[in-house]
Amino acid sequence: MELLPDKRKGSDYELSEVITGCIAMFVFKETSRNAFNFDRQEQTFRDNYHRIFKKRLPHMDTVNRVISQLEPGDVESIKQAFIAGLIEQRIFRCFRLFGKYYTIAIDGTGVCSYKENNAEQNLPCKTSKNGVVTYYSHVVEAKLVTSSGISISIASEWVINQPGTDKEFDKQDCEQKAFIRLAKKIKEYYPRLPVCILADGLYPNKTFMQICQGYGWAYVVVLKDKSLKTLQEDITDVENKHRRSQEYEREEAKGKRRVHQKYEWITETLLTHAGHTVYWLCCTETISHLDNNRKVVSVDEPTRFVNLTSIKVGGDNVRDIMNAGRMRWKIENEGFNTQKNLGYNLGHKYTRTSFTGHQNYYQCMQIAHIINQLVEKSTEIVSLLDKDNKLTLKHLWKQWLCWMAYAKDEIELKDRTQIRLAG
Repeated sequence: MELLPDKRKGSDYELSEVITGCIAMFVFKETSRNAFNFDRQEQTFRDNYHRIFKKRLPHMDTVNRVISQLEPGDVESIKQAFIAGLIEQRIFRCFRLFGKYYTIAIDGTGVCSYKENNAEQNLPCKTSKNGVVTYYSHVVEAKLVTSSGISISIASEWVINQPGTDKEFDKQDCEQKAFIRLAKKIKEYYPRLPVCILADGLYPNKTFMQICQGYGWAYVVVLKDKSLKTLQEDITDVENKHRRSQEYEREEAKGKRRVHQKYEWITETLLTHAGHTVYWLCCTETISHLDNNRKVVSVDEPTRFVNLTSIKVGGDNVRDIMNAGRMRWKIENEGFNTQKNLGYNLGHKYTRTSFTGHQNYYQCMQIAHIINQLVEKSTEIVSLLDKDNKLTLKHLWKQWLCWMAYAKDEIELKDRTQIRLAG
């Protein structure tokens, strides 16, 4: 943080204090600048904040003025350095696919909307049937996802129209263009990182496959039923002797639910799309609900998952590849949904006058979410969550805020501590 360029001529607060204050607003899940300012009014809160962060807490109006002036790339570089340090310390090493690939989910989400546009924003728009034009703030994310539920941003790319264009917003088209820039950024930030890209049905196309091949990345991507018709016909025409299947069954929910999975795949290198070799795999999952005597009382409609991958599929790895592909949902659930609905208030306009500030607030939110996930997924916190006593993360955060506002006891705080992630 200290290495960021500070263009201010003079200020009562160091740049690191301002940025830390912005990140802390999201760490505490305050949901708005005003909410954080109310807590800041308490002298005890400011004292405890200084004890934890070793920095003063500025007023959020001061934070807003500075955040709106910083270059978005500079703020994102803080996140990039943070993630690079975690990877170097092998924090996520045990979650790699086949002990090699870091699983990176790609997806886009709307952040907020505006009634007006300006030269700085140049946002894509959409016109309603009544002729009302709405401008959208839309971002494409690359998040490192793990089987333990972690979903952390490693790079972000905004969907912004090129100067002089006035085309209506089209998520599929614009999101794919943003992915080209995002992929370049990932490779620049983490040039030697073994990556497996997880993506939805927008991405199985020539450009996506060329990018992954050029950067040396593996991928697992959703294949929709009505997309890539020629490839779908080739899959249908494959002879039975080249097809294999496995079936697995397990019980969940303390014996109240039985999950049956049938995996299918094509054994030979028979499929190509746009000149790229691909491998097809499918999982049909049926969930049966059991009574206390473990007899089936109802059966849900089967769910079918179909993926294309660059990794050769066989009986020894088909389940791992499919499970990796299904982890793509974590960018939606543990990622976007958490930030929108579970305390971070992603859809809130933390600044209404500066799109640059909007981008920087978003990056500070991502950094805070990374910090909170490392804490919430640690063995110390997981051990405190007792479902029988209904102790929740939300309650623990409330307790921490109460301590910040009212605790005056001199508790010794360690300068360093080690966080171990729960499996």
